[in-house]
Amino acid sequence: MSRAIVLDRLGFSVSDNLVSDLIILVEGPKDKPVVEEFLSKMGLLYKYDIKTWPLGGDNMGQVDLTVFAENYKVVALIDNDPGSESTRKRFVEKCKELGITCTRLIRYSLENYFSIRALREVFNEQFPKNIKTIDPKKKLEDQIGINVKNNNHKISRQMTLEEIEGTDLFNFLLNVKKLCEKE
Repeated sequence: MSRAIVLDRLGFSVSDNLVSDLIILVEGPKDKPVVEEFLSKMGLLYKYDIKTWPLGGDNMGQVDLTVFAENYKVVALIDNDPGSESTRKRFVEKCKELGITCTRLIRYSLENYFSIRALREVFNEQFPKNIKTIDPKKKLEDQIGINVKNNNHKISRQMTLEEIEGTDLFNFLLNVKKLCEKE
């Protein structure tokens, strides 16, 4: 299968990427706006042409990464989610083989980086009043009883960069900045 066909099936135009400074591969479509929101807060989306491509969650192990690695500066960001450990390990190994820097988050998922303050701001009365901390190793939905994924963008808009400073997610974003500045 040609590269153009693979990219087209993923929903991307080959010509869109000819001018990109960096491509960030993320797991799913709900992760894309979160990463882009934080990049925007850092001022990077205004300065650089950064493309964020969702890989389809657990289907990421089946994506032909050579399509990305051969012609573009690429990094990947994936969840820790131990429920699909073998898929994640295979994906990380593929990235390593192709020279793609892949960051596997320490916390369960991207949603585990949301602050309680931002979650309360978006969910108001729905958010349980007794929740004071989020366990980074457990699925957020199991902890708060709300599937937040459909509100990821709203929640990330409520977040501040200070709320993720010192985390591996923030370090990933700083690495994106360094890679863009190298151009």
